[in-house]
Amino acid sequence: MASRDAEEEGGIQVFLRIRPSDDAATRFQRDEIDLNQILVKIPKKADDETVNNSRTGYNFSFSGILDEAASQRDVFRTVGIPALKNALAGFNSTIFAYGQTGSGKTFTITGGPEKYEHRGIIPRALAHLFKAMKGEEEQGTTFTCYVSYLEIYNQTGYDLLHTPSTAGDDIPKVTMLEDEYGNFHFKNLSMHAVSSEEDALNLLFLGDTNRAIAATEMNENSTRSHCIFTVVLEKRSAGADTVTRSKLNIVDLAGSERVSRSNSAGQTLTEAKYINSSLFFLEMVIVALHDKEKKRKEHVHVPYRNSMMTSVLRDSLGGNCKTIMIATISPEAQHTDESISTCHFAQRVALVKNSASVNEEVEPEQVILRLKAEVRRLREEVEFLSGKNDDDSSGDEGENESGNQLPQHKRNELAESIQQYVNDRDESSSLDFCGGITLPKLRAVCSIFKEMLRRKPEGTRTIDDDRGSSDEESSDEGSVAQRAKSRDSRQSGRPANVVGGTARQSNESSTANLVCGVPTCTDKQVLDEPNVAFAWFKDQYPGLAAMEKTKISLKTKYSEAKSAGRTIEEIRSRINHHKESIERLRRNHAISMVSGHEEKASEEAMAEEKRHCDAIDREKAAYKETLDRLRGLKGTIETQKEVVEKARLKLQSDFDEWYQRCESRRESLRAQSNTAAKTRTGSVSQSTTAISSSGGDGSASAAKDIEPPAGEASDDFQLPPGVQLTGNAEADADIIAFFRAKELLLSRKG
Repeated sequence: MASRDAEEEGGIQVFLRIRPSDDAATRFQRDEIDLNQILVKIPKKADDETVNNSRTGYNFSFSGILDEAASQRDVFRTVGIPALKNALAGFNSTIFAYGQTGSGKTFTITGGPEKYEHRGIIPRALAHLFKAMKGEEEQGTTFTCYVSYLEIYNQTGYDLLHTPSTAGDDIPKVTMLEDEYGNFHFKNLSMHAVSSEEDALNLLFLGDTNRAIAATEMNENSTRSHCIFTVVLEKRSAGADTVTRSKLNIVDLAGSERVSRSNSAGQTLTEAKYINSSLFFLEMVIVALHDKEKKRKEHVHVPYRNSMMTSVLRDSLGGNCKTIMIATISPEAQHTDESISTCHFAQRVALVKNSASVNEEVEPEQVILRLKAEVRRLREEVEFLSGKNDDDSSGDEGENESGNQLPQHKRNELAESIQQYVNDRDESSSLDFCGGITLPKLRAVCSIFKEMLRRKPEGTRTIDDDRGSSDEESSDEGSVAQRAKSRDSRQSGRPANVVGGTARQSNESSTANLVCGVPTCTDKQVLDEPNVAFAWFKDQYPGLAAMEKTKISLKTKYSEAKSAGRTIEEIRSRINHHKESIERLRRNHAISMVSGHEEKASEEAMAEEKRHCDAIDREKAAYKETLDRLRGLKGTIETQKEVVEKARLKLQSDFDEWYQRCESRRESLRAQSNTAAKTRTGSVSQSTTAISSSGGDGSASAAKDIEPPAGEASDDFQLPPGVQLTGNAEADADIIAFFRAKELLLSRKG
């Protein structure tokens, strides 16, 4: 329970990541009740002659466990996002990975080159960071971001972001200096300002290219150094006098290894000695911090200065920082001892307490600027209230005789100042009156603001204008139609408003029946099956063509991105091949020096090495170009995916709205038809009597005088086959009344 208690009390959070393996043993199992606990069961050796009292079980608690099924995305969500939120809030944050060589530390921190999904914490953090910064900048906050990349190789620091001025220029060594307040400063460590995710990723690739890597028996690509990737943020809120500075350290520690198992020799053995000694000093620091916290004493010595790595991590361990540790283990049986040792170290780290606080400072420059602006504003107010500022009303004879209007050039200056004031997102900003505040300027400001609000492009028409013109046209057409209907009504003896009302309702229903650009439907066969209704709606949906076009473009971009990814993998493999060739040439050169052919071999080796170096430079340029293209494709793909998703959601919501309107319209028509059929039963029976008394000659006039029902036919009457209703209540009533009268006439004649 140590990890969770430490988390609640502000200690270091510790997460365990188990590397996937095809030969994983069943010795590491998660507790079924508490998923943040891992149980280690070690079987005893079958030996009957000796007594074996060795421990066979261990129980370790963590803040969280990332098992073999956890992806890189899961790791970033669990570990990376909380650290980024802390950094954006102004806290110093650190993420460091610890474990034996080959357990997946570098893969967790930087990722793998095979697939885009294998990106590690650093590239994902940079993408998330700049996205969050962009969101806050829209609200008026400004950010300044710097990046550094430090390597500690054999207890010596190197700047991985150093760009050599000439060929063969070595990476400069980084030295540490301590000031009188106990703060460490780095000499020859460059800080690079970055303004986009692309710039930061380019620097990350440059640093990874310069990092020391060697092959061992336990790991083919073993990193032989400790690396610290640091992101420094400066956050300034709009109108504030303070600046918030925070650091995000992402540390990839070199893996601990047992020389007896790795069979290291030569340079690899020297590197292993330095790695193990620095990790030993790190454990000494952790033990001292634990004792200091346990004994509650300030005089306990913490040996930060024993190694450069512990000095760099001084703030992250027991200082002003929110720290997260990722302990990586291998589940194979032969690595059980190292995995248990890693878990023990993680438990001790979880007991360390940090005291983190927001790094907020007052900027004297901002305070001075704010006070100067306030003094200038107060002076202008005093001059305006005292009536001393008459420079705009007294001068410029001929241009401003009355003193109530500004000259045109001063009005233009004031308009530019107002435009800048409107575009400024700072809520505390004030309007620059281009001099003193006077009454003509106040009138001009009001006038300019009024013009800006009422201004609209020429040739455009508002909705009210369109509605007015359409109303006038409809009124003219209506008057002509009314005169024609009156003439027809006098000839036929039928009221004019019956035909006019039907045509007007039909016109209104044709426009009102459009829902989301699709006409409504009352067909029972369509509406009773939601899948059929959706297909019917989708075929007539106006936005379907644009969505399909975006899908085709997205598919093309996916293919291009896959091709660019394969190209990047090929370039990386060629770069690694050239590096191996250079190492092989250097070994052969050392052998030739022993054999006595030093001069000739040296010239050939230098020429061959130069050829490989030139090839590496060309491959790096191609890699950068392809990577830039891949990032551009990534941005396009993300944008188009959002467009397609929004279009899909809109299509679904529009269909839901359309379907509800169609159902409600069908129910309304059915209710109107049933009500009209009941209320007009008496009038139909009277019309039937009139038809029977008039005979065959008067059938046409009798059919005219029938008041048709407004709904469907009753249960004992059905329309002839092939006759369909229109959907308009009055027209359908006329059709039903006509066929009912026809059926009655035929029955009388029969």
